[in-house]
Amino acid sequence: MRLSSSQDLVASKILAFLVASLVLLFQAKHISAQGCSNQCPPINAGQGEVMALCEGDQISTFANVDKIYNICHPTSTSSGITSFALKDFIKPNHITVVANYYTGCNAGRRESGVFAHIAQRFYNIYGSRITFIQSVKGGGTCDQWASIYENDATDLYPDSSVVPKDMPLSVDDIYSELRDDLFTTPFGHPSYVIFDENGVIQHKFIGPCCGYESYFDCTADIAKELDTTMTEYLTALLGDAVDDTKSPTVQPLPTDAPTLSPFSANDCEVGEYSEWSECSITCGTSLGIQFRWRKVTTLNEGKKCPAPFETRECEPVQDSCVEDTFGCIQEFGDVHSIETVASGFNSPRDVDFHPTPGLHLGSYSEGRTFYPEEGEEAWVVNGANHSVSIVASLGSEYQTTFSRRDRGYYHYMINGTALAFNHVADSGRTPDRDGFNYWAICNDNANTYIDTKEPNYFMGPTLYNSDPKNFNVVNRLGEQCRDEEPCYFLHSDMLHEAPSCIGMAHDPELQTTYGHVYWLFDTTGNRQNGQLVRFDFQQPHGPRSMDHSIAAVRRYVEVELERGAEGVHAGMVVHPTRREIFIAVPGSNKIIAVAADSGSFARTAREEYPIFSNRLPSFEYSIWECVEQRVFAQYIDTPSGMALSKDGQRLFVAERGTGIIHVYEVESGALLHSIPTGFDTIGGLAISPTSNEIFFVDDKSNSLNKVKMETECTSPHQSRANPQFTAEIERAELELGINVQLFKDYQCTVNPEIPDSSFFDQVHDDSGYADNNPDVQSDMVGMNEEAALLADRTDCGYTSDLNFDALLLGGYFCHICLPEQHLNCDQGGICSNVQWQGYTCDNEFQVIITDDSIGFQDTEGNEVMADEIVLRKDVTYRFTVLVNDKDLGLCVLLGDTTLCAKEGPLIVPIEKSFTELELFIEGKPMTSLILEVDDGNKMSTGIITAIVVPVAVVAIAAGYFVLRRKRNNKQDASRPEEAA
Repeated sequence: MRLSSSQDLVASKILAFLVASLVLLFQAKHISAQGCSNQCPPINAGQGEVMALCEGDQISTFANVDKIYNICHPTSTSSGITSFALKDFIKPNHITVVANYYTGCNAGRRESGVFAHIAQRFYNIYGSRITFIQSVKGGGTCDQWASIYENDATDLYPDSSVVPKDMPLSVDDIYSELRDDLFTTPFGHPSYVIFDENGVIQHKFIGPCCGYESYFDCTADIAKELDTTMTEYLTALLGDAVDDTKSPTVQPLPTDAPTLSPFSANDCEVGEYSEWSECSITCGTSLGIQFRWRKVTTLNEGKKCPAPFETRECEPVQDSCVEDTFGCIQEFGDVHSIETVASGFNSPRDVDFHPTPGLHLGSYSEGRTFYPEEGEEAWVVNGANHSVSIVASLGSEYQTTFSRRDRGYYHYMINGTALAFNHVADSGRTPDRDGFNYWAICNDNANTYIDTKEPNYFMGPTLYNSDPKNFNVVNRLGEQCRDEEPCYFLHSDMLHEAPSCIGMAHDPELQTTYGHVYWLFDTTGNRQNGQLVRFDFQQPHGPRSMDHSIAAVRRYVEVELERGAEGVHAGMVVHPTRREIFIAVPGSNKIIAVAADSGSFARTAREEYPIFSNRLPSFEYSIWECVEQRVFAQYIDTPSGMALSKDGQRLFVAERGTGIIHVYEVESGALLHSIPTGFDTIGGLAISPTSNEIFFVDDKSNSLNKVKMETECTSPHQSRANPQFTAEIERAELELGINVQLFKDYQCTVNPEIPDSSFFDQVHDDSGYADNNPDVQSDMVGMNEEAALLADRTDCGYTSDLNFDALLLGGYFCHICLPEQHLNCDQGGICSNVQWQGYTCDNEFQVIITDDSIGFQDTEGNEVMADEIVLRKDVTYRFTVLVNDKDLGLCVLLGDTTLCAKEGPLIVPIEKSFTELELFIEGKPMTSLILEVDDGNKMSTGIITAIVVPVAVVAIAAGYFVLRRKRNNKQDASRPEEAA
């Protein structure tokens, strides 16, 4: 790898993880799929098996060869070649070359001009025997960048007669599908695949500019090394035979996007308006809309013409509907009641149902038995204690609540306000690339470490895989969690572009490769109003990695959102077929609808919004404009939770200010029904997958409740959508030959700006990944022994120089400066950090039982003699009984109560009156031992593990940061033994 002499701290950090990852690369057992990417070391090498195509593989075994890609450049009106599928090129005597590029002024893009020259040169010689394709993504328009690549080719080869005009074929890989199919991470940028007539990859390699920091670091001579390599490969495959049968010449689009000017009579032909349509709603008190249309023809290309549609509000002809007096909602039934189904939460903000009950907890976890085949499984996010409570076997006799959090909750799960699962079980994606059963949490915090540090806004959504089989649950030391011991969530990814988020929804789209698209309500926005942000985690970095270079974040600055009061959840849902995002805006008492697939790239967001997760060009952070949006409903007193009916016809909205749940018809926007709940701090809503009942959380009562259907609905509300309105839309589409888009701003245009190269070299030294603390951010981050110096730092002040993000980067989960350290262990325990792995607790022991003995270990597996253990008063001790063949139990007699445990924790609070503690084997009270309790004169506090700093264990970090927030004295629902 070549790097310039720049001392850029982020680049140093990237280099560190490359080196550290290579250390683990030789230790990993399943890395064969990564062996084809060894010319420019992948950032996340060593994290585990990453399925990818390599030389000798048939592309159809992994890539979607039937997917249709549209050609953005060059275009032709004579040839009709506007699209292709990869299978089109699997034909006799044909070679295909595919290039993976990201737009912008980055080192990898330097090769695009060389590639364009090679493509046209070989096409001139071999004609239809060879096809060159380039995947263009990352910002700007596809044809804009393809034209730039062509100009680069002319500049790089000024004396050549080869002028790119027919090849390469550029595709706007906006969802990174072509990249993910052929160049799945860890393969770098730029990179190339050459496959033959049978679809077998003959060569897959990384270009010579890989590893350089900037566009100018990779000189023209270095970039031209691609010419030498590719010419050698292609000549050997194609031979000397020349095929003069060429496809028709494809003419390029104009280099620059046209600038639209105000319309005039000479520019546009504008017809007369039609009559106003009928009102969109037939009856009721909700307002509908009318529209009229006209023909608008552009006479001069590039001129702006008026909109073909106009709308206005209207009142339905009938004030009331026939079914108003007796109509019912299917989810409520004819008769309903409000029932509390679980309580004891800690400021619950949102609720969602796990798509696969029992997947996460199984039948046994942390010493507790569960019944996954019974009932459903609701997940509740607790804002006040930064945890998630799982209500297992909901509605059955086995119902129980079990809570879990991340070890670094003060960053990854701080003040969680929204939670969303991926419920798409039949996406058609390959299992290893399917986000089904993943979930994400939305954190309402500006990275203040629970109010102990000034905000740096380095915050955003955290993604988790709920399947524990994929190493997504760990113990306190970051190791695979056993059934008997405390377990913690281990995040799969985190992005940092939406601090103080209060709403989130998963997008059930089927376009992206992995399905990790989430929409967020970012309250910080531009510091004046909140904004809508789209996060595509793409390929998550997975456990034990911190690579955030493969992701896309889009900020929709025109969608202005107001948050309302602190702690209020903002409901969001994505309609799977209408492709609309419904957003509750509690600060302006309305629901808006945004067309999810509308808008266009306008410019990079890196200049205006400098908090980003990665500076590499593969991390797309962009601003999109000209999005379609409308007010769906208004005059709602603080709308919060929302849920969509299974058939997509009804939208349920919680009105927090009144405790009412409203039901709206999606098609017409009409208010169908409203019911009071008796609660006045309603948060998130969710619909039961089996019973189809509405569930909601309430903040003040710390409860999960449902609208219980007492009798089924016999006379459901009829649709209030006016069929005459729909017919008028169809007629307008037929007459105009276009889709009717009533809420599109036809005067809005986007002229994409080409980003300056400095945006991809930009470093922000006031946030986590770019921290400039020399104790931790040196050339060998994570492996540097100087990171241990952070253990002695005590300058924990709100405005101190110590960057708390650096503590996690340095491998600290237990540190005097990190917040609420008393909560790392059971009551009264003292934690000790084990660097880059996790921590231990001095009030926790593992117990091994035989017929006639009781043996102790600390949590690292070291033997501890019973006479070395001195228990402290007012401390709760955890004796975790490990699995044993004879199924023996450990017991203790506390007053008149005997407590026992098998394959799990025996939790023993040491009271002030205790002088000793006697433990015995269940059924064998004579086989016992006595542990001493400190009388106040001894200094011993048990076995406290010292800080351990492994020399080469960077990639074993189970996470990277942490945050905090002041806590009240309510019950800690994150502790299993204290959960409701």
